[in-house]
Amino acid sequence: MLHHYTQPSSFRQRIPLTMMASWAWEDWQWMAYLLATILFATLLVRHFKRRRMVALINKLPGPEGLPLLGNSLQVTVDNAELFKLIIQFCQYGEVMKLWFGPDPLVILSSPRAAEAVLSSSRHIEKSNDYHYLHSWLGTGLLTSSGSKWHSRRKLLTPAFHFKILEDCLEVFDRQATLLVDRLRPRADGQPFDILSHIALCTLDIICEAAMGHVINAQNEEDSEYVKKIKKINYLMQRRMTVIWEQPSLLYWLLGLARQRDECLSVLHNFSKETITNRRKINQQNVDEKSG
Repeated sequence: MLHHYTQPSSFRQRIPLTMMASWAWEDWQWMAYLLATILFATLLVRHFKRRRMVALINKLPGPEGLPLLGNSLQVTVDNAELFKLIIQFCQYGEVMKLWFGPDPLVILSSPRAAEAVLSSSRHIEKSNDYHYLHSWLGTGLLTSSGSKWHSRRKLLTPAFHFKILEDCLEVFDRQATLLVDRLRPRADGQPFDILSHIALCTLDIICEAAMGHVINAQNEEDSEYVKKIKKINYLMQRRMTVIWEQPSLLYWLLGLARQRDECLSVLHNFSKETITNRRKINQQNVDEKSG
């Protein structure tokens, strides 16, 4: 009797399964090699770009920094001390550099140097530091870049027409006169931080001229709104200069996120209330004209 030998089904499947496994492994190898090559090429390009950037930045004068940290520890001070540091840094020239860890910062200390940047409509990309302002100011003209910046610029340009500004001259004059009166006692020949005075004057002008809301910030610095403005400025500036406050998790663990949110609650509520009141006034004017 003849018996036909039949291979077990498991044996019949063993060869193709092994071949499939081999092919799959080879495919994964090629994919891994390809990804590794792309990653290596990307890192290489970034390395040479950064190398060129570092070489150019290091041509600028500036204080010596620590390895890895750069000048981060030097600027970890309060606002008053930071102002004194900036005055010292200006001795390096009208264009100088600082290093915040791996990130460079170029400081312009003369009108001529600043004009080259501020008058440009091409170089409008914002640094990563502007990200911290988004929770407060959103992504408008001050903090946006690219096409969004251009669109916001077009929307706001008509608002600064000379005819419109002429209607605000009385507000400008009154608030500027008050500013001069506040600065007169400081005119003793010694340097001081003028930013806080300018900020309060600007706040008075913007709120009254643009929104019709008189807040009298220059005379009432103890009002809740003015105090929150100062507090949020302090928090934002400190976060930009203190490297361990920049990670969101650490910022929350340190309790600074809660302080920021408290300030933003007051500021945003004020803005919403002002906009609502302004809309009511505009609607009343429309109704009176149509009636």
